Amino acid sequence: MDFEIKEIKNGNVWDDFFLDIDEKTFLNSWSWTLFREDMGDKILRKGIWLNNNLLAVFFISKIKSKKGNFLLLSHSPSIKKNHDGLIEKIINEVKEIAKKENVSFIRMAPIWKENSDNDKIIKKEGFIESSCFIFPEKSWELDLNQDSDEILSKMRKGTRYMIKKGIKENKLKLSISKQESDVETFYKIYKETSFRHNFIPFSLDYIKKEFNYFSKNEEAVLILANNGDKCVAGAFIVFWQKNAFYHHGASLVNKENDSASYLVQWEAIKEARKRGCEKYNFWVISPSNNPKHRWAGLTFFKKGFGGYETNYAKTKDFPLSKKYWLTYFFEKIKR
Repeated sequence: MDFEIKEIKNGNVWDDFFLDIDEKTFLNSWSWTLFREDMGDKILRKGIWLNNNLLAVFFISKIKSKKGNFLLLSHSPSIKKNHDGLIEKIINEVKEIAKKENVSFIRMAPIWKENSDNDKIIKKEGFIESSCFIFPEKSWELDLNQDSDEILSKMRKGTRYMIKKGIKENKLKLSISKQESDVETFYKIYKETSFRHNFIPFSLDYIKKEFNYFSKNEEAVLILANNGDKCVAGAFIVFWQKNAFYHHGASLVNKENDSASYLVQWEAIKEARKRGCEKYNFWVISPSNNPKHRWAGLTFFKKGFGGYETNYAKTKDFPLSKKYWLTYFFEKIKR
């Protein structure tokens, strides 16, 4: 087929494409591409047309890394209507770009289902399972097409109890902020949370820029819980195309404020429903067959609000040089 590939330079064209796409996250948004560009990535936003109909889009970031430069496709490509040869056309285009950019590998983190037809095609094209994943391959989602009482009734008993306890005690003041100044307040407890849960935190500059790009389009808020003049819990929530995402979270360990994280999530869910969102995405969860996973506790917390698990295809790599295998084994050992 006579496919035509062109760069997309208009944010409305890009975001409007996703109005008809069911599987999508804020990583597909125009705001995310602008943020990544500001963070120093060289980026390309491509579309593929057939007879003037936009069939698919894909977002490419060139990532500079000590382990070797590579091209990253974040929850991409996204396809509205598939045709024979479409995936192959996209892959060939990405491979050509990779050669021009002299990178050691291509990393694709698609949002389609594992073992789907598209997943099988990229395996045939030479992609192998990556030794790490950058974005969630498992997430926990909540259907918001039900009233508040119904959502509460489907929660784990302990979760529902903590929400009602926090409301009854009325010790915590919740706020919904769009102010950049509150990012620093959130970051203080986010940094402490990273030490407690043993994960590498994003930098303050990263969080600030990310918040600014989404909040300027009314696509992000910080939900904070204060006990007196002290912030004890918070969440960075992204809203995009009738979906809400629990992107970053933070809390202080304190028995007196044990309901704070539950109230923050409940406030986020209510805010998502006010905005007309149909789904609340709690983002990454751990495998259910690994109770010792470092995210097991966080996963237990998220699942308490009710919902269902969504699985995406595994992240795939396409090696382009021998240097890739150093990256592969380094990431495998680290993981």
